[in-house]
Amino acid sequence: MTHLTDSSQLSTEPQATDSVQPSAPKSSIESPPTDSVQPLVAKSSTEPQQTNSVQPPAPKSSIESPPTDSVQPPAPKSSTESQPNDSAQPPAPKSSSHRWLWLLLGTIAIAGTGAGIWYGFFRPKNNNLIPFSGRIEGYETDVSTKGSGRVKEVTVREGATVKKGQLLVRLDDDEVQSELLATKSTVDAAKQREATARLQISVLNSQVADTKLNLKQSEGDTIGKVAEAEALVSTAQAALKQEQARVAEARALLKQTKVDRDRFVNLANLGAETRQRADLAQTAFETAQAMLESRQAGVEVARNAIAIAQGKLTQAQTTALNPDRQETNIGRLQTQVNQAKVALLGAQADVKTAQANQQLIQSRLNNLTVKSPIAGIVTTRSVEPGTVVLPSRPLLRIVDMKQVYMRGFIPGGQIARIRVGQLTKVYLDSDPKHEHPLNAKVISIDAKASFTPENIYFQKDRVEQVFGVKLSFDKPGSFVKPGMPVDAEILLKK
Repeated sequence: MTHLTDSSQLSTEPQATDSVQPSAPKSSIESPPTDSVQPLVAKSSTEPQQTNSVQPPAPKSSIESPPTDSVQPPAPKSSTESQPNDSAQPPAPKSSSHRWLWLLLGTIAIAGTGAGIWYGFFRPKNNNLIPFSGRIEGYETDVSTKGSGRVKEVTVREGATVKKGQLLVRLDDDEVQSELLATKSTVDAAKQREATARLQISVLNSQVADTKLNLKQSEGDTIGKVAEAEALVSTAQAALKQEQARVAEARALLKQTKVDRDRFVNLANLGAETRQRADLAQTAFETAQAMLESRQAGVEVARNAIAIAQGKLTQAQTTALNPDRQETNIGRLQTQVNQAKVALLGAQADVKTAQANQQLIQSRLNNLTVKSPIAGIVTTRSVEPGTVVLPSRPLLRIVDMKQVYMRGFIPGGQIARIRVGQLTKVYLDSDPKHEHPLNAKVISIDAKASFTPENIYFQKDRVEQVFGVKLSFDKPGSFVKPGMPVDAEILLKK
């Protein structure tokens, strides 16, 4: 076997080396040349013909025969490598089937993409619908105070739900409360003077009537008039005692308020108490003083009533004996009645003035509290306790959730198809499949066109003008809130 191998190499190497070297690249690329290499090694008689036909420079191979001795070992290696190639040839159809499978999948993917693009850009459109987008907005109400002062309390924050009439902000009202207390005392004193004047007029009118009646009565009626006058005197004396007891109570209250006033004033001067507390004590003292004066006036009225009753008793006793004197008493009593009426008018004017002042201070006190004008949700809070505020400064902002609406924009080319009152369907982002639309209708269309967004600064964006459209909801629900982006479709009449 060794000798056979050498002879075959001697007869073939000068020609095989020239033929193998150029054909090696082809055998690495194409499988058919590998089949032609195998007979090249087995059959030496055919190789000279192939080398003469393929390689003209045969003399070069004969000159370089010594290098062929170094090339001889790779010759059997190439023959041995051809065997794995022969064994790898059966999987060739499998790679071809894989290539056809990938080609089929690629064709399906390209067809699906093309169908999607066609459906997105060239699908038939519903001409009875105009789709557009926008966002939810609401009617906002700024809440402010009519009075000025320092904020004492703010009862709500952003996002809070408030009811109509709910207390929102309270300002410091200690000073106004003191003024209101003093005014109430003034009103009470004026009313007391009015009541005294009315009582005096009533008593005088009664005396006048009795005196006139006594002139017509006979001398036998004198005894009955005297008894009646005595009863009137007793009633007036009882009223005097009652008024004197009330005066004693007022004096005790005045004394106590004076002590409190002096104590708080001294403490305020020493810095141990606030000046405001001292002012309150002074107000209480003045109120007690006014009350004492009013009750002292009541004592004087009771004493006058006693004097009148006693005069009436004397008159009854002397009526029968001196009728002329009774006429004089009637004139005097009538003068007193007129004077009492003038005093009554003055007291009534004082009452009205004091009540008007009281109402003014009460109005100031009411202006120091801010209540919600509507029911809704607080969106902005711009004040904190301790802040000094002025009238008409916005403190809170409230949105009425029952009056929310959608604001969107429609291109100018489609606005001619839009009418107020057209029905629409509104879709929230929380409903991406558009399964639960909200019913709405067009309530207003802008009279002028604008750009969207409205604050455009670049010329390239100022291409298409749009018209703003506002939609109102039939039943928006509590989940529809201002600022939410939404989509809508306007239903056109067929």
